[in-house]
Amino acid sequence: MSAPTAQRPAPSGTVPLRGLKQRERISTKEKLIRWALMLVAVMIVLGPLLWQLSNALKGAGETTVGFPSTLIPRNPTLDNFVTAFTAIPLPTYLLNSALIAVMGVTANVVLATLTGYALARIRFRGRGIYIAVLLATAVLPFEVILVSTLLVTRGIGLQNTLVGVVLPQAVSIVSIFVMRQAFRNVPHELEEAATVDGAGPFRLFSSIMLPSVRGSLAVIAVLGFLDSWDHFIWPLVILSDPDKYPVNVGVQFLSGTFSADQRVISAAALVVMVPPLLVYFFMQKQIFKGLAEGALKG
Repeated sequence: MSAPTAQRPAPSGTVPLRGLKQRERISTKEKLIRWALMLVAVMIVLGPLLWQLSNALKGAGETTVGFPSTLIPRNPTLDNFVTAFTAIPLPTYLLNSALIAVMGVTANVVLATLTGYALARIRFRGRGIYIAVLLATAVLPFEVILVSTLLVTRGIGLQNTLVGVVLPQAVSIVSIFVMRQAFRNVPHELEEAATVDGAGPFRLFSSIMLPSVRGSLAVIAVLGFLDSWDHFIWPLVILSDPDKYPVNVGVQFLSGTFSADQRVISAAALVVMVPPLLVYFFMQKQIFKGLAEGALKG
């Protein structure tokens, strides 16, 4: 009778077949849970958008609210979009919003970049106090200083102007700290090497620092655009000429003209959403690069 052969131990670093199958089962279960959670998140985000699109494409006689109401229009039509463009000067409002957004993005990028660079790389007396003051003002809503801002803007003659819409919110505190963190992540060796090569402060800033934080510049540019495009309360207060209204304010006229027709209001709301979606679509690579650089860390 032959002696039983001893079972060889599994080589180190290998996983038994039973454990591997169990790990695969766990991994598959985790994937299903992740897909389910992502599907729920997508439905939460896209659900209202799809419902609004459905309302904008519905024709006369189809219900938009209440019961019964269908998601897929029975007779899709673009008449609601045509009505939105003809009932109010929607192209003029879109142009005003575009001008405000361009001025707002330019001011936000320039001021946030210079301020963030100074707070990150330049040592000066009172820097800690300045940072503390910025953090304190960041928690104050704009409505708290609305009256004082209106008095100052009116005093310098900028009431009822697009510059008066942009100037009080020309730079975001969030953008300043995004750029400060981005400049802090730039290695000091680059700065020292450029200084040894004879680079002055302007060349150091333009040739070394700015190319190193391009992703973060894209982040604050998108943040500045979204903030400028979403202006509502301040333009409504500072502007008295309806021809200068941005699109968010101008669209409100539809609520009075077509208060019972949610189709036209939904169509106009979808038109307002198109520019931010396009900006994000074309800038998403730069945004992810900025996040990878650590622009929003700390």
